[in-house]
Amino acid sequence: MTGILGVISRGMDVFIILFGLVCAAAMMMYGVKLSDRKNRLSEALNRKNSKYSLNPELKELEPSADEDAAITPDTIRVYETDFNKSKAVYQIFVQLIPVFPLLGILGTVAGLMQGVTGGDINNMLDSLDLALTSTFWGLICAIGLKFLDAVYGSRIITDVEVMLDDFEKKMNIAELFGKR
Repeated sequence: MTGILGVISRGMDVFIILFGLVCAAAMMMYGVKLSDRKNRLSEALNRKNSKYSLNPELKELEPSADEDAAITPDTIRVYETDFNKSKAVYQIFVQLIPVFPLLGILGTVAGLMQGVTGGDINNMLDSLDLALTSTFWGLICAIGLKFLDAVYGSRIITDVEVMLDDFEKKMNIAELFGKR
């Protein structure tokens, strides 16, 4: 039991830091994907399905249909599906944020148990240092990742959800007027 406690208490700091860096890198990578998909969706929702040409007789600009720029509700749904796939993976990493304080507490408990089993006061002080640093790194990683999520990923997700809700309302109104 003492061997397992020693491995957990000594290796927990390194594990927490490495795991935090991996999660931060993955959140940034999927945040960039979310941003790209948001931009593509925003462009599609804001694109006009017409272009203008000059009428030679009237010398005025006239709208004409642009088949290349046609955005249909099905196109929007495809973009929304792509966004939701990236969002699902991003949310996995967001759900891992509360694990970091728990890993820190595990390191703390393992360090304290190791110190108590030794009986030597110097051993207890050394294990207390190991125990508290794992809690420290667990909290630092959790706070950093939560901050990263708050200022980057969650904001993008909220923006897209607002855009899609607005699009859905417009489609419902268009459908309502089309049935009259």
